[in-house]
Amino acid sequence: MRRLLSGATALAIAGTIALTGLASAAEEPEAPEVMQLPVALINEVSAMGPNGPLDEAIEIINTSSQQLDLNNWVIRIYNQRNEVIQTIPLVDVTGESVVLAPSGNVGSTLVLTGAEFSGTVTSPNVLPVRFLGEEGIPVHGGVAVFGSAAPNAFKVDGVAFSSAVSAAKEGVHAQPENQRTAQLNGSNTRNLLNQDTNNNQRDFSLQERTF
Repeated sequence: MRRLLSGATALAIAGTIALTGLASAAEEPEAPEVMQLPVALINEVSAMGPNGPLDEAIEIINTSSQQLDLNNWVIRIYNQRNEVIQTIPLVDVTGESVVLAPSGNVGSTLVLTGAEFSGTVTSPNVLPVRFLGEEGIPVHGGVAVFGSAAPNAFKVDGVAFSSAVSAAKEGVHAQPENQRTAQLNGSNTRNLLNQDTNNNQRDFSLQERTF
């Protein structure tokens, strides 16, 4: 679900982004091109929050009009050296695969929450995760969804927060979070229309968390 930011929060996060700087014009593609949506998308990633680096979450959304069984699907977490630091099977607490409802219905999203997660999730599909290390999801790393755990599995979707994370990156990387955006309850959130242009910088922006 999307919501508009309060004026103060929007201005504060926008100001923080301006200070961190954007990718150079040479990196930016000439014109956006909306691709056919994958069956599932990474909808939102929060790599840190008011409770610290483990106050984090990942939201996956079903974009199709059919139920989506995530049997054998995994999420891979990357550090800023483009190394896989964690592979997370998308199964519930009983070990059964998660099934997402069709797009626009209750249960069409899956939210993975970290140990210190401070938000509130409305989706019935919630997967508590012990993200590894002191940082969990690295703020300069990346996240990608794969259709299986095989080394050569097809990448369904990905987002990176620095240029080096090529395994998760699409186009130009999204802006990384920092201490200030964390205190403002910010996250990297997909655009309002759930478009996928295969360019992380266009498809994601730092906004107030929706969970």
